[in-house]
Amino acid sequence: MGKRCIICEKEANFKVKDTSDYYCGECAEEHFGDISLLVGIEEQAKKLKAIVDEKTEE
Repeated sequence: MGKRCIICEKEANFKVKDTSDYYCGECAEEHFGDISLLVGIEEQAKKLKAIVDEKTEE
């Protein structure tokens, strides 16, 4: 199950770094303007997967 936007409950695509605040693209743009400052969830998932893969290879 994916994370949900804290404002509208749609599927979240972005997160505020070091918090548990998740936003969909529309709400992120509306509230932050510059979404490049937010962490992309897919980006974060790829990093976690790489760490897990590395640990399972050991």
